[in-house]
Amino acid sequence: MGLFISGAATIGVSLIHSYGAGLALRVVTGLGAGVVMSCCTKVISENFEQKDRGIAFGVLLVGPTLGLTVANKLGAALLTAYSWRTAFRTVGYVAIAIGILTALFIRNTKAQGGVKPNLLTGIKIVFSTRNLICVCFGGFFYMFLNLGVSTWANTYLNNLGMNANQAANVMTIYSVGGVIGSLLTGIIVKAFHLSMKKYLIVVYVLISVFTLLFGNTTGAAALSVIGFFYGFLTYLPNAHLNALVTKYSPDGLSASTMGVQNCVFQMASILSPMIVGGIVDATGAFSACWITLAVVNLAGVVFWTALRGE
Repeated sequence: MGLFISGAATIGVSLIHSYGAGLALRVVTGLGAGVVMSCCTKVISENFEQKDRGIAFGVLLVGPTLGLTVANKLGAALLTAYSWRTAFRTVGYVAIAIGILTALFIRNTKAQGGVKPNLLTGIKIVFSTRNLICVCFGGFFYMFLNLGVSTWANTYLNNLGMNANQAANVMTIYSVGGVIGSLLTGIIVKAFHLSMKKYLIVVYVLISVFTLLFGNTTGAAALSVIGFFYGFLTYLPNAHLNALVTKYSPDGLSASTMGVQNCVFQMASILSPMIVGGIVDATGAFSACWITLAVVNLAGVVFWTALRGE
């Protein structure tokens, strides 16, 4: 349903003649797209054993990065060859086509025990389950850093005097490291039989260390090298956050709990730019950005140490 709504709204954008209508349709598109991750989580939880879910989520989370790249290329090509209206219509039709395939081939499994999820189901489950609280807020501080890097990295590189191409090259290398990290993180944990709790604690510490290294490096070549490892490390936790949600959720209700987790994570994306920006303005030093992100990320370690039975 989310894909149908997003696709229809995207096609609708191709027909607009006013800014207000376009804005409203983009909001509808976002509402439709918002359920996709929760549904993907449910599908993975129903089709993969817990020990394989880190790998499955790692592959899934490469999708947004690759999808954005394809969309940018496709959109630019359609815009050049035809028009922006054609670009929106094409993307909308693709979303609906994927929705049809999903409806045909993905089975829906109802929650056990006759539980009928509603708007409050996920909230009740998350905030009454110790380990889900730990996962949500451990992930919140990680996303605070992750979104902060996306917000401030280009500004930092521009302040160093890099041109747009140089800055883009550094961030592309960072993204490549992230894609590799997403693909390998589940394999690393499974192959070496690592404790998820200890793994995440170590990775969080390393991320904070590399945050400070990245923020105190000025040369383009050095930033590219550090940026690759920084991207690799920064993308290691994400798949396991989702896998842990499915582990601690009741059978058939992982989508509801994932929806709450995503809401908490989105709060981090809203607060991070405002808080970090305010600190940078107050101190007058851009280095405060990286210190803040590193310290906030370490706060997430507190919640991982409180995780039980892992």
